[in-house]
Amino acid sequence: MLAPARLEEILTRHSEARIAVLGDFCLDVYWTLDMSTSEPSLETGIPTSPVRAQRTALGGAGNVAANLAALGTGAIHAFAVLGADPFGDCLNSLLRGLQVCCDDVLHVADADCWQTPAYCKPYDGDTERSRFDMGTFNRLPEQAATTLLARLEARLAEFDVVLVNQQLRHGIHTETLQAGLRRLMQLQPGPLFIFDGRDDTGSYPLAWLKLNAHEALRRCGSLKGADELVLREEACEAAVTLFAERRKPVFVTRGARGCLVCTAAGVSEVPGLEVIGPSDSVGAGDSFLAGLAAAVAAGATPEEAAQVGNFAARVVVSKLQQTGTASVQEILAVGRAPAYVYSRNSPTTRAAPCSGKAPASRRSPGRRLKRSFASPFSITTAPSPRCAKAGKRLWNR
Repeated sequence: MLAPARLEEILTRHSEARIAVLGDFCLDVYWTLDMSTSEPSLETGIPTSPVRAQRTALGGAGNVAANLAALGTGAIHAFAVLGADPFGDCLNSLLRGLQVCCDDVLHVADADCWQTPAYCKPYDGDTERSRFDMGTFNRLPEQAATTLLARLEARLAEFDVVLVNQQLRHGIHTETLQAGLRRLMQLQPGPLFIFDGRDDTGSYPLAWLKLNAHEALRRCGSLKGADELVLREEACEAAVTLFAERRKPVFVTRGARGCLVCTAAGVSEVPGLEVIGPSDSVGAGDSFLAGLAAAVAAGATPEEAAQVGNFAARVVVSKLQQTGTASVQEILAVGRAPAYVYSRNSPTTRAAPCSGKAPASRRSPGRRLKRSFASPFSITTAPSPRCAKAGKRLWNR
């Protein structure tokens, strides 16, 4: 149970935290179209798409940095690779506007091998048209990877936590960078590393691991469609398997159903939080990660940090059509009277201690985990009566 007084203590200490963010920094570009002034192009005859308004927002690792800033993190350092293009200038400006240190942001001059990852989204009313993606064909030069690693190593002693983000298939996580990061993670004493990756979830075994339930199943050799529900038992079994491999804390987020935390002490469940009205899950995972990292840097346990991340994500899903962030005051407002969905008595339920052994056999690709989960790690909780009330919606992360 994360009491309000303890939550406030953790959040207050965010100002002392020193966090580095290394990953795929992206830019989201939103264009609001006004087709009432569209006219055929004189050159092609194709109707134009007039842009009435435009705005930009940080995406990928950039959104993680933005969330850390909103949480009042004392020092945030970006380790990024941008292109020598207007999108890179804009992204760099947004970071500096949040007081993020950009001294170690690299700019690659060769546009043929690197462009700033940017996602340009034209909106006609509430409808998003076909997106324009920059950086899809990026290939990070070896020298850039080596330089980024050297910059991080030179400042490693300054940080409490290093967040490692992998957003893109063709981003900064080349073989050279992965090998160098694994070496830095072995240095002791050193900062705590936390990894959140869409594709390379097994790349950094010495880091704490944050991933969603579908990613956890895929990492264990099981596949489920994006619209298919991952059962609690399946998510729990995957968390135990991943912890047994790594012997480092594993955090499996489950959207509206909260998250699971697996450590040497066992498996804990952080229940989901009720949302009334429309919700938007964009950016919720980044908010969870930032809340988790800032809390750990402030002295929270893994279980406490997961609850802070859960509160942060709950704030963000109520912010529509934006890559939102969660402030300290917004988290406090949720945490002082949390509307939990699964647990009637407390926000976490402890299971039996982990044995440190993975299930007897790893699943082959394409095979789903068994629906029944009869093991000492099973978690038993009862749905809250609030779930049945009409008009109440759950958010997905």
